[in-house]
Amino acid sequence: MRVTEIIRQKAVIRNLILATAIFFASLAAGAFIGQNTVEGLLSELGAVLEPLASTGNLSLILLLIIFINNAIKALVLIFLGILLGLPPMLFIGLNAFILGGLGSALESVNGWRYAVASFVPHGVIEIPVILLATALSLTVGMESARWLVRKESRVKSQLSDGLKVYVRWILPGLAVAAIIEVFVTPLVIGLVTSG
Repeated sequence: MRVTEIIRQKAVIRNLILATAIFFASLAAGAFIGQNTVEGLLSELGAVLEPLASTGNLSLILLLIIFINNAIKALVLIFLGILLGLPPMLFIGLNAFILGGLGSALESVNGWRYAVASFVPHGVIEIPVILLATALSLTVGMESARWLVRKESRVKSQLSDGLKVYVRWILPGLAVAAIIEVFVTPLVIGLVTSG
């Protein structure tokens, strides 16, 4: 099956809508109640990244860290769909909650333009790609549930289809998003803060 045909399956589209709904509900919850949680995570992240700044190649190292982290998470996410789709729902919900809290924290300190500039340049690619990985994972989860109740199931073919989409769309999308996050987003933030 071609990659575009895989994405156009009714089950994948339904699960993409579900993943998007979970994402936006969790994003809103994080924006309203997650700010304090995220501030603690940010201070820990700063402590982890501080030693990397002394290498002088922070941009390239950060690019690799972001890309590899997102690529591994998306791949594992697709496979974890076997567990009835629960891990992908938790993954997208938790990440959106943290993103909402981070956006709220950035907005309260630096204003809404800064918060938007911090996410939109790379987020317009990264978020849909992660939502697609989540939808594929949920589709695998639905097939796993069918297998558990002894109905005809296509778990293996859904995993295979998910890997095809991962290689052709998700991985390249995450690479582009990481490049934008490291090299373009800081420029957009600079434009917002200087003007």
